[in-house]
Amino acid sequence: MRFLTLLFAAAVVCALAVSLTACHSAKDTSLETLEYAKSMISLDGPATAHSIGSGQVEVAGPATNRDKFQHDVYFTATLLDAAGNTVGTATGKLEDWPAGHHGIYKLTGKVTSANWSQITVVVSNVKEHVLGQAED
Repeated sequence: MRFLTLLFAAAVVCALAVSLTACHSAKDTSLETLEYAKSMISLDGPATAHSIGSGQVEVAGPATNRDKFQHDVYFTATLLDAAGNTVGTATGKLEDWPAGHHGIYKLTGKVTSANWSQITVVVSNVKEHVLGQAED
Protein backbone atom coordinates (compact mmCIF):
# COMPACT_ATOMS: atom_id res chain seq x y z
CA MET A 1 0.00 0.00 0.00
CA ARG A 2 2.84 2.36 0.88
CA PHE A 3 4.42 1.61 -2.51
CA LEU A 4 1.18 2.57 -4.33
CA THR A 5 0.98 5.85 -2.37
CA LEU A 6 4.57 6.70 -3.33
CA LEU A 7 3.90 5.73 -6.93
CA PHE A 8 0.78 7.90 -7.02
CA ALA A 9 2.65 10.86 -5.48
CA ALA A 10 5.45 10.48 -8.05
CA ALA A 11 2.90 10.39 -10.88
CA VAL A 12 1.26 13.60 -9.60
CA VAL A 13 4.64 15.36 -9.38
CA CYS A 14 5.52 14.25 -12.93
CA ALA A 15 2.15 15.38 -14.28
CA LEU A 16 2.57 18.77 -12.63
CA ALA A 17 6.08 19.17 -14.04
CA VAL A 18 4.92 18.27 -17.55
CA SER A 19 1.98 20.70 -17.40
CA LEU A 20 4.23 23.55 -16.21
CA THR A 21 6.65 22.86 -19.04
CA ALA A 22 3.82 22.82 -21.58
CA CYS A 23 2.42 26.12 -20.30
CA HIS A 24 5.85 27.75 -20.46
CA SER A 25 6.38 26.54 -24.03
CA ALA A 26 2.95 27.73 -25.15
CA LYS A 27 3.65 31.21 -23.79
CA ASP A 28 7.02 31.41 -25.57
CA THR A 29 5.50 30.44 -28.93
CA SER A 30 2.93 33.23 -28.77
CA LEU A 31 5.66 35.83 -29.43
CA GLU A 32 7.61 36.42 -32.64
CA THR A 33 10.54 38.59 -33.60
CA LEU A 34 9.71 41.94 -35.15
CA GLU A 35 11.49 41.02 -38.39
CA TYR A 36 9.48 37.82 -38.77
CA ALA A 37 6.16 39.54 -37.99
CA LYS A 38 6.93 42.26 -40.56
CA SER A 39 7.79 39.62 -43.16
CA MET A 40 4.37 38.03 -42.71
CA ILE A 41 2.55 41.20 -43.82
CA SER A 42 2.30 41.40 -47.59
CA LEU A 43 1.57 44.53 -49.59
CA ASP A 44 -0.67 43.13 -52.29
CA GLY A 45 -0.80 45.90 -54.86
CA PRO A 46 0.03 49.48 -55.64
CA ALA A 47 -0.91 52.24 -53.23
CA THR A 48 -2.97 55.20 -54.37
CA ALA A 49 -2.93 58.71 -52.96
CA HIS A 50 -5.23 61.68 -53.18
CA SER A 51 -5.41 65.12 -51.61
CA ILE A 52 -7.94 65.50 -48.80
CA GLY A 53 -7.38 69.17 -48.09
CA SER A 54 -4.75 71.85 -48.04
CA GLY A 55 -1.45 70.02 -47.66
CA GLN A 56 -3.18 66.81 -46.52
CA VAL A 57 -3.04 63.46 -48.26
CA GLU A 58 -4.61 60.02 -47.88
CA VAL A 59 -2.82 56.89 -49.08
CA ALA A 60 -4.57 53.54 -49.40
CA GLY A 61 -3.67 50.08 -50.61
CA PRO A 62 -4.28 46.36 -50.15
CA ALA A 63 -2.39 44.15 -47.72
CA THR A 64 -2.70 40.72 -46.09
CA ASN A 65 -1.74 39.47 -42.64
CA ARG A 66 -0.29 36.08 -43.61
CA ASP A 67 0.72 35.32 -40.02
CA LYS A 68 -0.94 32.94 -37.58
CA PHE A 69 -1.41 35.80 -35.06
CA GLN A 70 -3.49 38.94 -34.86
CA HIS A 71 -1.33 42.06 -34.99
CA ASP A 72 -1.41 45.85 -34.85
CA VAL A 73 0.35 46.72 -38.11
CA TYR A 74 1.83 50.18 -38.75
CA PHE A 75 2.46 51.48 -42.27
CA THR A 76 4.49 54.44 -43.55
CA ALA A 77 4.09 55.87 -47.05
CA THR A 78 6.54 58.20 -48.76
CA LEU A 79 5.48 60.29 -51.73
CA LEU A 80 8.20 61.25 -54.22
CA ASP A 81 8.26 63.72 -57.09
CA ALA A 82 9.62 62.93 -60.57
CA ALA A 83 13.17 63.80 -59.44
CA GLY A 84 12.95 61.36 -56.51
CA ASN A 85 12.62 64.04 -53.83
CA THR A 86 10.31 63.38 -50.90
CA VAL A 87 7.24 65.62 -51.11
CA GLY A 88 5.12 63.95 -48.41
CA THR A 89 4.64 61.19 -45.90
CA ALA A 90 1.63 59.43 -44.45
CA THR A 91 1.24 56.97 -41.58
CA GLY A 92 -1.47 54.76 -40.14
CA LYS A 93 -2.25 51.30 -38.86
CA LEU A 94 -4.56 48.34 -39.03
CA GLU A 95 -5.38 47.57 -35.40
CA ASP A 96 -6.19 44.08 -34.12
CA TRP A 97 -5.82 42.78 -37.67
CA PRO A 98 -6.80 39.09 -37.61
CA ALA A 99 -4.51 36.34 -38.84
CA GLY A 100 -5.03 35.44 -42.49
CA HIS A 101 -7.13 38.52 -43.29
CA HIS A 102 -6.90 40.76 -46.32
CA GLY A 103 -7.54 44.45 -45.78
CA ILE A 104 -7.12 47.98 -47.07
CA TYR A 105 -4.83 50.29 -45.12
CA LYS A 106 -5.63 54.00 -45.08
CA LEU A 107 -2.84 56.36 -44.11
CA THR A 108 -2.99 60.11 -43.62
CA GLY A 109 -0.25 62.68 -43.76
CA LYS A 110 1.10 65.89 -45.20
CA VAL A 111 2.52 66.88 -48.56
CA THR A 112 4.54 69.89 -49.61
CA SER A 113 3.61 69.46 -53.26
CA ALA A 114 0.61 67.96 -55.03
CA ASN A 115 2.94 66.73 -57.80
CA TRP A 116 4.01 63.31 -56.60
CA SER A 117 4.80 60.64 -59.13
CA GLN A 118 5.70 57.67 -56.94
CA ILE A 119 4.40 56.21 -53.67
CA THR A 120 6.33 53.72 -51.59
CA VAL A 121 4.76 51.97 -48.60
CA VAL A 122 6.51 49.90 -45.96
CA VAL A 123 5.44 48.03 -42.85
CA SER A 124 7.14 50.22 -40.27
CA ASN A 125 6.17 48.33 -37.10
CA VAL A 126 4.14 45.41 -35.80
CA LYS A 127 2.81 45.10 -32.27
CA GLU A 128 0.82 42.43 -30.46
CA HIS A 129 2.38 38.95 -30.28
CA VAL A 130 5.83 40.44 -30.98
CA LEU A 131 8.87 40.24 -28.71
CA GLY A 132 9.78 43.62 -27.23
CA GLN A 133 6.75 45.42 -28.68
CA ALA A 134 4.23 46.54 -26.06
CA GLU A 135 0.60 46.32 -27.07
CA ASP A 136 -1.42 49.51 -27.50
